Amino acid sequence: MKTASFKFLFILIIMIDLFSYKVSAQDKYLQLDENKSTNQWSIKYSGFVRNDIFFDSRQIVNAREGELELFPADIAKDVNGLDKNAASSFNILAVSSRITGTLTGPDAFGAKTSGIIEGEFFGNGNGVYEGNLFRMRHAYAQLDWGKTKLGFGQYWHPLYNFECAPGQLSFNAGMPFVPFNRSPQVRLTQAFSHNFQLIVAAIAERDFTSIVPYNNSGLASFTTAGVNATEGIRNAAIPNLHTQVIYKKANAMFGVAVDWKMLRPALAVGAAPGIVSNATVSGFSFEVYGKIITQCATLKASFVSGQNLTDQLMLGGYVAYGTYSATTASIYYQSTSVNSYWIDISGNGKNIIPGLFMGYSKNNGSNELNGIAAYGRGIGVSGRGINDIMRVSPRIEFVSGKFKIGTELEITTAAYGSSISNAKVTGNTDAVTNIRGLFITTFLF
Repeated sequence: MKTASFKFLFILIIMIDLFSYKVSAQDKYLQLDENKSTNQWSIKYSGFVRNDIFFDSRQIVNAREGELELFPADIAKDVNGLDKNAASSFNILAVSSRITGTLTGPDAFGAKTSGIIEGEFFGNGNGVYEGNLFRMRHAYAQLDWGKTKLGFGQYWHPLYNFECAPGQLSFNAGMPFVPFNRSPQVRLTQAFSHNFQLIVAAIAERDFTSIVPYNNSGLASFTTAGVNATEGIRNAAIPNLHTQVIYKKANAMFGVAVDWKMLRPALAVGAAPGIVSNATVSGFSFEVYGKIITQCATLKASFVSGQNLTDQLMLGGYVAYGTYSATTASIYYQSTSVNSYWIDISGNGKNIIPGLFMGYSKNNGSNELNGIAAYGRGIGVSGRGINDIMRVSPRIEFVSGKFKIGTELEITTAAYGSSISNAKVTGNTDAVTNIRGLFITTFLF
């Protein structure tokens, strides 16, 4: 598997070199105003080399050897009553380094054309052969008629607006308080005036996905954990639908978004060969966000109330209900909901940039008791689950030319307790805290 990956990367590098040679004589077009039409090809490379050095005071729910931290792990007692997850950890990683190609091309259909293709070394999983590999982040092309833009490919999910994203230095970028997702999509952006624009999108799942309750035979299993996969939304045969209105000025930005998606979690349930299940689960999400820029600081904030936002790397998912046997099945699902708030304040200096992020997320469960299984993040219909999570994270960056040095203290507390059959947590909870000390260096090119 390693050999195949190296061959692919080698071929990719050769192709990029050949294309770079082809366009090298046209470098004068790389700096063209994006509002001017051109019938020339161009590609501009950018990216950064980043190194993360971090210490965690306890074990965490994470990806890629701790690079992407979500929240502290629950208490796990050994035979003597000691918490195994109270152990601290330390690591140094450069897997978030990335390269970006920004492209422009000849006009098409009366529109200016552009695109972006971006990759990083974050890999596609946590296994030995999955981490540290080069993977696609974005692959997106756009037709621009001025007030109307039509885009195709993998790009930021509209729930994540990078112009109003928190400034956390941690690679988690504010997760799980911020909807964070890159997805294949078709996106229409329509400007009604200089200040107002509308986004309408039809979206699939790829980079981050929902959870489906499959076992190894492809049937729904209500006794084992689900797996992250694209089958749920694919088998629903309806894309994730999104609409958003944005108001922008030079020193302010506000947006309101509504998002809907449907999953068909399982094609069949029960013991093999199983019984066909047509049950689906849908979820609505609402988001409002804003940004204000003053002379000395920038303030950003957002509120999200959503259902089944596992694919956005947030709390929650959905609950399965009903009964099944070898010959009959009566299964249905309900989404759990989550409310999430965050605020971020950062300085506007050029060389020294302080900042502070604060976030809170609450698991509200589903509306019905007697669930038989839960599929999502931090939820269950029995055992332990998460009631809420909060974070306070001060930071400071030092910038000199194309080099940045930053440090951040991230304090994240998750309240774990007993889950009831609608995935809510009731009764007393245990507040479990992780303190992450982070030091990063970034060389931009």
